[in-house]
Amino acid sequence: MSKYTDVNGVPFTDEDLERWAAEAESEQGYTGKHLGRSVPGRPISVGAQARPFTLRLDAARRAKLDEVAQKRHTTPSQLMRDLIDAL
Repeated sequence: MSKYTDVNGVPFTDEDLERWAAEAESEQGYTGKHLGRSVPGRPISVGAQARPFTLRLDAARRAKLDEVAQKRHTTPSQLMRDLIDAL
């Protein structure tokens, strides 16, 4: 049995894939909680008034940011929001 890891670092196996496929192909269909109306564009994760902020980082700092975000199972953007909130 193979083991995989999703983009957030959460592990799953072939058994999980088979279970998900069986659920999706059943009469009931997939009942995951994230199903809903499709909305084009990026999701607004921090409110309608949020605006982009650009920060230039050298390769070492960006690698460190990505590494810590991955260890915490979050995105670099969310990690930065959390760090600012902690100030």
